[in-house]
Amino acid sequence: MNAHAKETRALRAETRRLFVEAVDSLHRSGTGDVVFGGMVEQDSVAVEAVAGAGQDLLSSLIVSTGRGLGGRAMTEGTPQLTRDYEIDPFITHHYDEEVLGEGIRVLVAVPTLHGGEVTGMVYCGHRSDYDAAAPQTGDLVRRVRQLSVDLARLGYRQEPQRTTGREQLYPDLDPSGREALRRTYAELRAIRSGILDDETREKLTAVEARLADILSGHNPENFQSPVPAVRLSPRETDILSHVALGWSNAHIAETLGLRESTVKSYLNTAMVKLSARTRHEAVSIARSSNVLP
Repeated sequence: MNAHAKETRALRAETRRLFVEAVDSLHRSGTGDVVFGGMVEQDSVAVEAVAGAGQDLLSSLIVSTGRGLGGRAMTEGTPQLTRDYEIDPFITHHYDEEVLGEGIRVLVAVPTLHGGEVTGMVYCGHRSDYDAAAPQTGDLVRRVRQLSVDLARLGYRQEPQRTTGREQLYPDLDPSGREALRRTYAELRAIRSGILDDETREKLTAVEARLADILSGHNPENFQSPVPAVRLSPRETDILSHVALGWSNAHIAETLGLRESTVKSYLNTAMVKLSARTRHEAVSIARSSNVLP
């Protein structure tokens, strides 16, 4: 067995260990009656870890993209929930035998993400009704986000560091000047979000792009912009650009005219996409991924 094959085998074993630990922990803590999951392989989730099952129906399950609740979560890259699995008209019911065979009524599928790509899936099934299961969903999403971070870091250790050798275009831009430009960038995004006139929005967008080029050391006249490794929505970028200034969720909500809960929701989604454990880590990863200047 060559070195590459050994590394791949070791990485797979460590990945499976993380999934087994996460699934067992979620079940022990009472997050779900039946918890199971596994990594994405060739556009399918191969279930490798199961806890709380009464029968051996889920351990060999393979969920394909677009099929069942997990298939929808893979396609959309977001958590999915069904309040009554048996009669839900919006899922394909390809896996009724396995899921209903365990007496599962409420099912939540939460993807693990790396750079916006779905890398795995954790399912949390409840034999009780939705009202009894609902309080556990927030904790489930938070803990799967942590699993995403652990899996991403495991992958990063296998990847060599890349250096671009790009010359800094603005070597005289000191830290305080760079921070002032970042504040201006965030302010422009806040102003643009409230403007309805398309022409004015386009002009502000062009100014934002120039500021981003300056902050990233990129010369748009000579080089193409780097393609971001992660794709954030405009609102997620708005929120994260203000988080980078050290603002609280309440301050951001007031500035952007949003509810604080809405700001928190966008921030959580951005953190999942970036595989970040904290808001500050999200800013750091976003900058290194060319998502935020």
